[in-house]
Amino acid sequence: MASLHDLHRALFPTARRLGATDLAPERAEREVGWVRVLKPRVPAFEALEMGDLAIIPGAALAVVAPGMTQVEELAVALARARVPAVLLVEGETGSDVLAALGEAVTSAGLTAMQLGRMDPVALERSVIGFLVNRRAELDRRAADLEAQLARFALLGRGLDMQAATIGSFLGRAVVIEGRRGDPIAVHAPADVPSAAAAVARYLARPSGAAALRAEIPAPAGEPGAGGRLVLLGDEAPNELERIAADRIVALLALELSRDAAVRQARDETRRGEPLPADGPPWVVMLASQHAADGPDDIAAREETRGELRLLMSPRRLVLRGSSESLELRLVAAAPADDPGGLATAERVATFLGRTVAVSRPFTEPGVRPAAEAAARATLEASELLVDPPRVVRAARLPAYLLIGNVRNLPDGIRQARELLAPILVGRPEVQLERLKTLRAILGSPSLNEAAARLGVHRNTVAYRVARMEALAEWDLADPDLRFALELAVRVVQNAQV
Repeated sequence: MASLHDLHRALFPTARRLGATDLAPERAEREVGWVRVLKPRVPAFEALEMGDLAIIPGAALAVVAPGMTQVEELAVALARARVPAVLLVEGETGSDVLAALGEAVTSAGLTAMQLGRMDPVALERSVIGFLVNRRAELDRRAADLEAQLARFALLGRGLDMQAATIGSFLGRAVVIEGRRGDPIAVHAPADVPSAAAAVARYLARPSGAAALRAEIPAPAGEPGAGGRLVLLGDEAPNELERIAADRIVALLALELSRDAAVRQARDETRRGEPLPADGPPWVVMLASQHAADGPDDIAAREETRGELRLLMSPRRLVLRGSSESLELRLVAAAPADDPGGLATAERVATFLGRTVAVSRPFTEPGVRPAAEAAARATLEASELLVDPPRVVRAARLPAYLLIGNVRNLPDGIRQARELLAPILVGRPEVQLERLKTLRAILGSPSLNEAAARLGVHRNTVAYRVARMEALAEWDLADPDLRFALELAVRVVQNAQV
């Protein structure tokens, strides 16, 4: 047997718990004796006994329990069997009944977790393997991760992809550090609510506590370590994470060596591209190289890069990389009247017509790679936002991650829609107008500023607010209600996106 907590951390770490945000200790330690998968037939389970982990695929559930009566009967049967947990596996169909069953089983006092699309049979085999021969299953899982990383290494995907793969596999925020402890790649899985806070703590104090720091070996003949694989989070590392770390550090060593060689070659070929002479301090700015509203070919990119070089003096702005890069990378001098480089970033963003991420200011040239990594993480985080600012700042990365992950609040979408239900009536365009107006009101200090954001007259905004307050019986002067409404609007708009 194994505890539910051990299975959760080893086999499905990114599963989202329904109901309570934390798994109570007495539930986490419940023993799992076997696993049963719901079949799209009657009887749906071969057998169901106390200690059986129940896997419920959405497609099978849609056949077995197409209505609420059958859903409630299934929830009662699961509760009567006292299963340690119910795993709800998303599929191409059955999302509605899956959500209904999730509510029913949590109301019945059971532990329920929801997973994204995956093969229920493969999950069943993995659970059985863990129960029958724990070490062999953990070795197999670690080998799967190693194979994924090896494939991406052969494709030349780089350390960012390696960090993202490790983080998604283990359900943890991950950092790959270089020899000097500089963060070369940082990844916070979007489906792990605690990952954003863990990354924020790390960025504030890189030498602080971490769940696990695994030494990445240096190339042969060189002393010391080549870097470190850092797993972030408050929970102690489990057996899978230790086994996996031991297996993959050799691959990461090769990636670090290749990355260092590539960076050295680039530095040698770009000695004619020094940092802007008007610094220090400097800031790194990143934007997508792809133009969403225009042609995206090498010639168009090269034309954009040429125009960027004319935007400011080379003493103030230097363009790095090439037209084949995925990103536009710039280094700008931060003048005394703009110490954060925000005015320069705003000018670049206006010219490009897309979001620009800007790093914290730095004064040592050797810090540029870390500043670039922080700007890249910030740009990626901004992609989670429904309406990202024109300029996103690395200093606010934790805030962007937090806001972008609001959609992952347990039961958040249902609660948000219930709160906003009084105004989500009528034609779709009317509902959209009300949501935009509400967000502008909640995010503006005055009606005048909200009207400017919406491009309408102040009186129009005042009328819309009065109408919404009357429909929903709201008092938008109530700070608690404003906070809840702002969260609800973000959750609903994220879900629509």
